[in-house]
Amino acid sequence: MGSPTEKKLEEIVAKVLLVDKANINDKMSRKDMEEWDSMAHLMLVSEIESAFGIVMSDDDIMEIETLSDLKKILKKLGVAI
Repeated sequence: MGSPTEKKLEEIVAKVLLVDKANINDKMSRKDMEEWDSMAHLMLVSEIESAFGIVMSDDDIMEIETLSDLKKILKKLGVAI
């Protein structure tokens, strides 16, 4: 991850999911991470919406299974990532 937006996203993911930044990658998946439960998912969405000044639709929120999915939704909502 390189851009300021990606670094901010990385910090949010690390904080909410309690993972080391070095272990964060686009293939991170809700299925593979015990820490990424439904409560953490909602916290992640809330933190990201606040940090980037966006609002995700329910459909967008439900589509997020990986970090890559999250980035696609951010792009769709006009966040330069």
